Amino acid sequence: MEENKSTKSLVLNLLRKNGSRFTSGEEIAKELFVTRAAVWKAIKTLEKNGYNIEAVTNKGYRIIEENTLPDRDVIIAKALSDAEVEPFLKNVDLMVYDRVDSTNDLIKTYANEHPGQDAIIIADSQTKGKGRRGRSFYSPEGTGMYMSFLIHPEVGLDKAMDFTCMIAESTTRAIRKVTGLDVGIKWVNDIYYKGKKISGILTEAVTSLEDGSLTDVIIGIGINLYEPYEGFPEDIKDKAGALFAKRDGANLKNNLYAAMIAEFYKDYMLPEKYPYLEGYRENSILIGSYVKISSNLDNERLTKGYAKVTGIDDDCRLLVKYDDGREEALFSGEVSVVKY
Repeated sequence: MEENKSTKSLVLNLLRKNGSRFTSGEEIAKELFVTRAAVWKAIKTLEKNGYNIEAVTNKGYRIIEENTLPDRDVIIAKALSDAEVEPFLKNVDLMVYDRVDSTNDLIKTYANEHPGQDAIIIADSQTKGKGRRGRSFYSPEGTGMYMSFLIHPEVGLDKAMDFTCMIAESTTRAIRKVTGLDVGIKWVNDIYYKGKKISGILTEAVTSLEDGSLTDVIIGIGINLYEPYEGFPEDIKDKAGALFAKRDGANLKNNLYAAMIAEFYKDYMLPEKYPYLEGYRENSILIGSYVKISSNLDNERLTKGYAKVTGIDDDCRLLVKYDDGREEALFSGEVSVVKY
């Protein structure tokens, strides 16, 4: 199995390197030190996985890939076409990059250089994508969506987690609107599809030393739109998933970016009309489930106990009832569903 997977990846990389040029099966086999049969099997596996490979007798193979880079002008036009949020988005700076270290880190630099200015940064890939608790977020090119918002709400530090819940709910709504897929939220910052994590969120805040209020809030979100070309890394392959197996060019990606921006600004700027906590609760995959609750201490995950999730309160805390009857509102920690 591992040998086949390795051959498939090597064939894919070679076809990509050769671009529009046809490469014969004999040439591929010779360069990769494999048999012609192994090349043919790898090609068939790639086609089964959704890659568009053109095969021509006496010429060989080449991969046909559509442009999957996000288009700034298309995203802006589509987001601004939503009349409800158009007044709020006109003054938001939107930047799109092919590759960055981290959209959150880049937008922090932007915040220092443009005090008070709201902004959004989008990237096709990240080399140092950030997750919670110092973890990395796998961010390969062409298959994912990576975006950070910079906003300046006039609220206290105790409301920082609200924005994580807000973007989880608005993103879930956007995905459903654009794709029709039944995605759900795993408290506090993950979005799931078919039992696998397809999106993670990292919220970072800058506070005023004078009054403890939030001056800058940075919300980063990554989505596994398609399965990575070479599969997920070993450490996350059992937990990570993607919305789609087959690629659909840039159009879907642009539409989804625009919808995510518009839906977030509805929750952020029009809370009376779009009470995000109601949607967050409705889309929760934990309420009513029996879970194992863990806390992190010095990078070690310690089990706190087992409980049933009874709800989510107005501060976005997870309400649980332990086996011994104790009730608690969790502000942090990690939970995993177990059989009751």
